[in-house]
Amino acid sequence: MGVLARLRNLITTETKLVLYKTAIMPYLTYCHLVWHFCKASDMRKVERIPERALRIVYNSHSETYMNLLDHAKLPSLLNRRLQDIVILMYKVKYRLVPDFICDTFSTKSCKINIILETKILIFLDLILYCMVNILLDILDPFYGTS
Repeated sequence: MGVLARLRNLITTETKLVLYKTAIMPYLTYCHLVWHFCKASDMRKVERIPERALRIVYNSHSETYMNLLDHAKLPSLLNRRLQDIVILMYKVKYRLVPDFICDTFSTKSCKINIILETKILIFLDLILYCMVNILLDILDPFYGTS
């Protein structure tokens, strides 16, 4: 991020945004599902990294973090993790991931577990449906998906 700050006045905003997306974001999103459930105070510390980088990219110290994310057309790290959790659960449900991952989420076959599994799958379907609709609403202005 120091390089980005040093180049602040030498390159365009678009170039700084590309540098941010290619040099900083991959570090923040690599294996982020693993550390999703850490303490909230630690999450806030991690969320400050993209906030600081976006302030450098847009040379703005007064805009809110959400406005900077909207301007960059990026989700917050929390929203990105939640999207990836939903995608993972969809892949597990339809066995689109390796068996050892699917087996992590499987339940033993008994009457109670079958009812519980059915409720969980219905819940995951509902979450997936809601996430798809939310994403379509968000992407509609940019891609005209309607």
